[in-house]
Amino acid sequence: MRRSRIRRPLQVATFLRKEAMEVLHQPRLLITLVLGPFLVMAIFGLGYRNTPERLRAVFVAPPGSPLLERVQTYAQQIAPYVKNVDVTSDMQQANRELLDGTVDLIVHFPDRPLDSVLSGKPAQITVIHTRLDPIEQTAISFATEISVNEINGRVLASIVSGGQDLARPTTDVVKQAGAAARDVNSAVKAGDPEATRASIQDLDDLTAQVAIAVRASNALTTELDGPAGAAAADPVVTSVDEMQGLVADLHARATPEGIDATTGRIEQILSAVDEKYAQFTNADPNVLVNPFKADVRLAVPEVNRVSDWYAPAAVVLMLQQFGIAFGGLSFVRERELGIVDVFRVAPVNATETLLGKYLAYLVIGGAISAVLIAMVVGFLDVPEQASVQQIAIVTGLSLFASVGLGFVISLASANDAQAVQYTMILLLASLFFSGFFLSIGKMESVAGVVSWLLPVTYGMRLLRDVMLRGAPLDRDIVLGLAGYGIAMFGLALAGARRRMSITR
Repeated sequence: MRRSRIRRPLQVATFLRKEAMEVLHQPRLLITLVLGPFLVMAIFGLGYRNTPERLRAVFVAPPGSPLLERVQTYAQQIAPYVKNVDVTSDMQQANRELLDGTVDLIVHFPDRPLDSVLSGKPAQITVIHTRLDPIEQTAISFATEISVNEINGRVLASIVSGGQDLARPTTDVVKQAGAAARDVNSAVKAGDPEATRASIQDLDDLTAQVAIAVRASNALTTELDGPAGAAAADPVVTSVDEMQGLVADLHARATPEGIDATTGRIEQILSAVDEKYAQFTNADPNVLVNPFKADVRLAVPEVNRVSDWYAPAAVVLMLQQFGIAFGGLSFVRERELGIVDVFRVAPVNATETLLGKYLAYLVIGGAISAVLIAMVVGFLDVPEQASVQQIAIVTGLSLFASVGLGFVISLASANDAQAVQYTMILLLASLFFSGFFLSIGKMESVAGVVSWLLPVTYGMRLLRDVMLRGAPLDRDIVLGLAGYGIAMFGLALAGARRRMSITR
């Protein structure tokens, strides 16, 4: 008697209906699977503060330290990161306030910082805190580094300002130098040696100030304007060198012959300097020492909330746990109910059984993922840059791999308690190693291997990229997830055949 061609599809459909009905007969569970992750994401998105917390700080400096007078100024510089609660010299009192929770930080300035700097060692500003969270520790270290850079910039600005005062204003110096050149001309022609020496010395001092301003400005021009700016400034710098050479010649020999040409050339150079470098000495020293300002922008401006980042990850994590939880209990439940014994005498084999179960969970899981994604996009305004096809590929492969892993767990478990325990361990591992909270780029050695043994790692990476960035599907990760699912299917099929004692 020939077998019907539709026998196998009917048997697969039978198991599909069986598993689907078992899931659909648990409406509370389905509602929890949909509303639970959505409510968690909604509450998290509404309650998460996206701005950094300003830490309360007490500033401590040794008694008599000049820094005590300047701490208030420094505190204003770093106000975006810390709130100045007190300025004191009592370190013990500051420690008590820190341990009592009155303040979050102690910022301890060093005693006699000048001695350290002059000996070739930077003076150390110590920040003490009680935060144990590794992420908060990283944030405090980062904020401390930025704050110290702000203080260093203020100190350097004072130094630059002092240098500017020596050369300021260039216009006045140039005018005085021009007048000194004319005085030299007149004294030489009058044959007055004393007046000649005095006027040449005045000219020498003034041209030296001009040279300092030119070289300082030229260094800034080279750094900020590149080779083109340096090339444009080079003729003026060369002319200043020439001017100082002419003044040195006057020191050595000042005679009426050619004095007009010499002083005329000096005045010509001074005029060129006045035109080009007056702006430098009048610039804000705070801008000169901090010529660049950071402006961090995201290439995808729509992704601007923390809930945007976590929503796709939560969807994939829920899909994984759906597949693992139902798959993990499937064979265990049937074995405990004695249904496996029925399968052994029924005209069905492991392949038909497994395919039916897969299809049931893929259809229901796909519907749940569609509803979840629609809710996070429609109600939480999570950006959605992906096509329906891309989302279907990611969620389908994630479910395929997760259901297979669940079946493997079910076939390896002696009872439902073990299956539930394994499922919870996988959930815990997924939270730590999948990139849900911490980037998988931070995972090394064994942790990195564990990351890629979880289906959620692949699905989370893919769904975040296509939904939030509008990126194309990463072929390597797609193939990796598909290969993972096929491997789990093979293991589940081998286990099901052994469990059902069928080798068809």
